[in-house]
Amino acid sequence: MRYGIIGTAGHVDHGKTCLIHALTGIDTDRLKEEKERGITIELGFAWMDFTDGERVGIVDVPGHEKFVKNMLAGAGGMDIAMLVVSADEGVMPQTVEHLDILSILGIQYGVIVLTKTELVEPEFLNLVKEDVSNLVKDTFLEEAPVVPVSVYKNEGIEKLKEILYELYQKIPQCSDKKDFRLPIDRIFTAKGFGTIVTGTLLGGRMKKGQEAVLYPKNVPVKIRGIQVHGQNEEEAWPGQRVAVNIPDIKKGELLRGDVLAFKDSMYPTQMADVRLSVLRHSPYSVKNRSRVHIYHGAKELLGKVILLDKDELKPGESGYAQLLLEEQTVFEKGERFVIRFYSPVETIGGGIVLDCAPKKHRRYDEKTEKVCRIKEQGELKEQLLVSVWEHCGEFLTLDEHSKRSALDGTEIKNIAEHFTKRKQLICLEENLYIHREEMQFYKKKTEGFLEDFHKTYPLKEGMPLEEVRSRLGVKNSRIADEILSVLKKEKAIKEKDGFISKISFQVVLKEGEYKASEEIQKYYLEIGFSLPSTELYIKEQENPGKFQKVFAALLNKKILVRLNEQYCIHKKYYEKAKRAFQEMSEREEAIETGKYRDYLKCSRKVAIALLEHFDREGFTKKTKDGRVLRNMIQK
Repeated sequence: MRYGIIGTAGHVDHGKTCLIHALTGIDTDRLKEEKERGITIELGFAWMDFTDGERVGIVDVPGHEKFVKNMLAGAGGMDIAMLVVSADEGVMPQTVEHLDILSILGIQYGVIVLTKTELVEPEFLNLVKEDVSNLVKDTFLEEAPVVPVSVYKNEGIEKLKEILYELYQKIPQCSDKKDFRLPIDRIFTAKGFGTIVTGTLLGGRMKKGQEAVLYPKNVPVKIRGIQVHGQNEEEAWPGQRVAVNIPDIKKGELLRGDVLAFKDSMYPTQMADVRLSVLRHSPYSVKNRSRVHIYHGAKELLGKVILLDKDELKPGESGYAQLLLEEQTVFEKGERFVIRFYSPVETIGGGIVLDCAPKKHRRYDEKTEKVCRIKEQGELKEQLLVSVWEHCGEFLTLDEHSKRSALDGTEIKNIAEHFTKRKQLICLEENLYIHREEMQFYKKKTEGFLEDFHKTYPLKEGMPLEEVRSRLGVKNSRIADEILSVLKKEKAIKEKDGFISKISFQVVLKEGEYKASEEIQKYYLEIGFSLPSTELYIKEQENPGKFQKVFAALLNKKILVRLNEQYCIHKKYYEKAKRAFQEMSEREEAIETGKYRDYLKCSRKVAIALLEHFDREGFTKKTKDGRVLRNMIQK
């Protein structure tokens, strides 16, 4: 299916609006001020039917220099441009500027229309043709047909229609495989309907009743109605001029240049990686950190240009840059934009978006230049690798990489698997991959803080898992665990009983420490359930500091079990206490603290410490009648 937009361009009062009226019978000047002044101020819209029944949309743009920003709002959706030049005036300033804009926006098809031919002699008309021919040299219109017309004599109009039809047939057929997006170039209200927005539909199909989002504000709306060329439709295709009814939002809450798009398909940003070019005849250069007007889609923005590989772009030069915007917008990779000088406001260049959600780059950095080159020219697989590497720490899914970088979602999974086999990417979970360099970063970081921990606590088995997660610096605990799982598989770390250590680490007791360990174990085996205060027991030793380290090592190895701040018990007696509770549970429904104390022949404080530890461990549960085995409750 083929849809497209024809647009006008050219100097003020060169007959663009009259030409459209002659082609379509529609007057695109709708404002009272336009009628009174006889010039186009806002964008105008019409449509034309070809002889085979195909209908094409037409956009009429203002030609006055004061309204170039309005012209830019309409030029972004053009597929075919009619560069209109009045035969009695020839090439004028806005003829040149509009041609520059069309060239920057990457429009490929066009025709040169010489209007008002009834006002000049053939010899003068030939001079105008020659003048225009020199103007369009080395542009997309260099080989374009030149059609002289007279609206008042109805001469050349049918010839122009034939040429437009031939060009229309060259427009690539529309695909609906991507998510739709509609840059809004007009906003108004209709009685009984509410807010209406219009624009040229890009990307994919839009359907009536569909849920959508207004970007960059991320406001959810519902598409209540669709019109194409004044006709109600159930759906619209990319390339069509579309009017959309979204009554959920008020007109005053919208701005020209906002984008209506599918949910989660776009990412609001204040930065973009671009290839920036300066017009060869521009009177100005673009210096690093130049403040400029940026025109993208139907939106006008202010921002700074950060040149990445130069200090200045002179006329005719191009280079990689980052746009730093003063407000949020949404881009899509491959889209074109125009820049105009901040003051005076004149068109000086433009370019193409390479990445709509990049990280901030370092200037004059070889890696930055390589990354930008891949974004511009690289194969799909190279672009995925760069995207994963550049967004280290964000843990984007393949779907998110696809949308941010305009990567083809149908191929991206196979490419990720390809790089996984080559060990350049690592799969953490379904559709989530990280770069090998990022994993090396986490490996080095983890080994570093574990090394420090082992030096400080040589008698501890390792760092608690929760502390390792925290030190890793990954907010999502699930992803942190996946990273640790990879590090374990790669034998960088090991885990035992909830403690993480370096793979080579072992608790090694020195001669004196080994003797103290034997004494502590012997002591706790002898006293059984007659537990002393742990703090007092350690203080009574000849070297409490050294003794405490050995004591901590036994706790880490689970040879001793800490019941609470006051008591520790040997693992053998702790297991014996659990079996005792199980034996009592076979005879009684609920165990009271006093009965449990008597059964163990211990103090009430020790019995309470054991029972509360059982509760925390999930072995028992306290009820109004006493304690019961938790697994008995579940049964």
